[in-house]
Amino acid sequence: MRTTVDIDDPLLREVKAIQEQEGRSMGAIVSELLAEALARRRSARGRPAFRWTSRPMTARIDLDDKDAVYAALDADRS
Repeated sequence: MRTTVDIDDPLLREVKAIQEQEGRSMGAIVSELLAEALARRRSARGRPAFRWTSRPMTARIDLDDKDAVYAALDADRS
């Protein structure tokens, strides 16, 4: 598909340098670079923001109650 796009001069120079190095058409190079940029953008949008959650840590049993401690230890075995 043909279209007209304004490209900043420094970017155009870089694309032309790639064109000379690789011997490919400018359209093919620009299409490839644009596809890569759009794919990165899509994947960045799809990632949820990392949220660190925490809760206060306390003993689940009364450590002074030896029967409760034994019961908790025995519960892990079954």
